Amino acid sequence: MPDPAITIQVTGQEAVDAELRCLIAGLSDRRVLHATIATEATEFTRDYLLNLNRHDTAARLGATPRGFRERNAVSLQPSSDADAAHILIPRNTGLGQAFHDQHIVPGTGKTFLTIADSPRTYGLHVRDFPEGTFEFAVIRTHRGPCPVMKFKDTGEIGYWLRRFVDKKQDRTLLPSDDGWRQVARRASIAYVRNVIQQQAA
Repeated sequence: MPDPAITIQVTGQEAVDAELRCLIAGLSDRRVLHATIATEATEFTRDYLLNLNRHDTAARLGATPRGFRERNAVSLQPSSDADAAHILIPRNTGLGQAFHDQHIVPGTGKTFLTIADSPRTYGLHVRDFPEGTFEFAVIRTHRGPCPVMKFKDTGEIGYWLRRFVDKKQDRTLLPSDDGWRQVARRASIAYVRNVIQQQAA
C-alpha cells in the first residue's frame, strides 16, 4: 500500500517579505530611530531629575530650594544623527559629576569660589545683594585660616571663600546605564512596530 501523500503549503510569505523589506528600509537610515531614542531618553532623564528630591544643602542650611534641579531638567536637549542618539547636558548644571570627579576653580578674573553658608545666601551670588552687604574676614577653623564674606548687619557668615572645590563622582545624579538601555530598547521596539504598521496601512 503506497504511503499517503502529504502536501504542505506555506502561505503568507509575500506579506512577510514585504514587512521585512519595509523594516530593512526603515533601518537603513537610522536618523529617525536615533531621534526617537534621544527624545525618549531625554524625557526619561528630565523626569528622573524632577523626582530625585535631593536638596541636601538647602536642608542643611534651612533654606528653601530655588529650583536649580528643575532648571537643569528643562535645560537638557535631545540630539541625534545617523550614528547615535545623544542627550545634551549644559556644562553649568554640575551633572558632569555623575561621570567623574570634579575639580572646580574660579572663573577667569576671579580669585575665590563663593560657597553659600546661610539661608540668606543659598542659591544667590554676591552680586545679587546690594553693595556693602558683606565684609571680608578671616576666621580660624580646624583646617587653618579661612577667608569668608560676613553680613555686616549680623556678623553671620554668608559665604566661605575657596580657591577650589573637589567633588567626588556621584553616579546617582543621573539615571543608571541600565535605565537608559531600557528606554532605548522600548523606543526601538515602538519604532519598529510603527514602521511595520505604516507599511500595512
